Amino acid sequence: MNWQSLLGLCAFLAMAWLLSENRRRVNYRLVATGILLTLVTAWCLVKIPLSREVFILLNRLVLALQEATLSGASFVFGSLGGGPLPFVEAYPGSSFILAFQALPMVLVVSALSSLFFYWNVLPVVVRVFSWGLQKTMRVGGAEGLSNAVNVFVGMVEAPLFVRPYLGRMSRSELFSV
Repeated sequence: MNWQSLLGLCAFLAMAWLLSENRRRVNYRLVATGILLTLVTAWCLVKIPLSREVFILLNRLVLALQEATLSGASFVFGSLGGGPLPFVEAYPGSSFILAFQALPMVLVVSALSSLFFYWNVLPVVVRVFSWGLQKTMRVGGAEGLSNAVNVFVGMVEAPLFVRPYLGRMSRSELFSV
């Protein structure tokens, strides 16, 4: 057993409890279900080759989207967008410019999520997540989808997938997203 991982899990649980607004209302059964679900998911990813391959495929899709976005940004903005520099970079990473290299990815994910919502793909995915997470964690589908997508695209782009649902979310769901 990896004691460092167990200590990290306990530290995160303690921080969440200490930073909560109402410590008396903590649902320990829900916390235990979440930890158990995390451990089962980790076991599936480590022990079942098919589930590992599915997540690797999803990761490849996101990386391909990221590479295509970077290629487009470097085509439009040149070296500002991530293209070859016309000078020697003094410090590694000093040529990164947020507006020309990171924000194009946010725009692409926003456009794709709007397109998937228009095609009724995203509502179906949200309903599937809603059904599964409502049964196990008593969490809404939009909140669960945003948190799951966060693993693949990042915390800036993840809320864009559930943008049409943000107006109907509770305060706690918004904090989770």
